[in-house]
Amino acid sequence: MNHVPSDPEFVPLAADDGDTVAQWLDLLAASARADTDSLNAPPCAADLTGSLRFAPPGTALDDWAVREDGRVVGALRLVLPDGAPVAVVDQLVVHPAARRRGLGRALHGHALQLARKHGRTTLVATLAEGLPDGPPLGAVPAAFATAMGAVRGAGPGGLRQWLDLNRHDPLADGVPATPAGYSLVTWGTITPDEYAVPVSALELSLGDAPADTVQQEVRTSYARQFERMRVGRGRRAYHTGVVHDASGELAGYTSVSKTTGNPGFLLQGMTVVHRAHRGHGLGLLLKLANLERVLREEPAVRLIETANDETNRPMIAVNEAMGFEPYERLVSWTRDVDPSGA
Repeated sequence: MNHVPSDPEFVPLAADDGDTVAQWLDLLAASARADTDSLNAPPCAADLTGSLRFAPPGTALDDWAVREDGRVVGALRLVLPDGAPVAVVDQLVVHPAARRRGLGRALHGHALQLARKHGRTTLVATLAEGLPDGPPLGAVPAAFATAMGAVRGAGPGGLRQWLDLNRHDPLADGVPATPAGYSLVTWGTITPDEYAVPVSALELSLGDAPADTVQQEVRTSYARQFERMRVGRGRRAYHTGVVHDASGELAGYTSVSKTTGNPGFLLQGMTVVHRAHRGHGLGLLLKLANLERVLREEPAVRLIETANDETNRPMIAVNEAMGFEPYERLVSWTRDVDPSGA
C-alpha cells in the first residue's frame, strides 16, 4: 500500500530548535542540489543557522518550517523591511521528494496569512530570468508565481554577474596606480571607528547625496548593524577604502565577504564612490586592490558573484573590465495581499 502523507504542519523555525534546524538545513541542501548549478555556492550551515538569529539591518525575519509525518519537507522565510508595506518572500522551498503535492501552494497561502498579520499589503519575490547569451534557466518559478496571482514587474531589474578566476585574471596587469591626492586604506570585517559613519553614509546614499547631509541622518552606524549580522553568521569580510588626502574624507570603498563553508566562493558587495570624486577610476582601483588582498589571504577563492541594478551601467562596465560575465536577470514579482483573506 502506498504511504499517504499526513496533513502539513506549520511550525515556527527557531535557532534553538536543533532537530528542526538540522532538518531545515538538509532540506535546503537537497533543494540546492536539485535546482542550482556549479556556479552557485552550496548552502553554508553556519551562515544559514546564524541567519535565524541575525537579520539584515532594517529588517525582521519570520521563518517557518512545514512538516509531514514529523519530517521537515518545506520552508518559508519572509523578510519584513522596517517601515515598508511589503513582505519579501526570501525562501519558499519544497523538498524535491515532496513536490507536486500542493505544498508550494500551501506555503504561499501561509505567506499571505503572515503578511496580513504583519500589516503588509504586498507580497514580493525576486526571481531569476535567463539572458540571451546566458545559461538556460527553468521556467518553474515564474510559472508558480503566475499561478499564485503574482505579476512580473515592468521596471528595471538586476543583473547578476560571475567572475571565474580559472578563466579570467583581472590582476594580470597588476593594480592601477592610486591617483595623486588619494590614499588607499584597508580593514577587515570590523570597520575602524573613524570610518563607520562615513561608510554608512556612502552606502545609504550610494554616494549621490552630500556626505555631511547624510551623516547627520545616520544616527546609528549602518556599518555596525551590518557587522553584527556578518559576525553572527560566521562571515568574514574584506574592505578597501580610498581617502581624499586634502580633506581626509573617505571618498569611496568596496566590500567583499564570504561564508565559512565555501572557501572557493566570494561575494562582491557594495562598491561606492562619492559623486565629488568620480572620474578618476577609483571604482576599478578599489575592486582590484581589494581582490589582490583577498587572494593573498584566501587563495582558494575561484568564483566571485555580484549583482547590480541593470541601470547602473558604470559599475557593470567596471565589472566587465575585470572579466565578470552576465549570468541572469533578477526581476521583482508582486502580489497584493487582500486584508480580508479572500
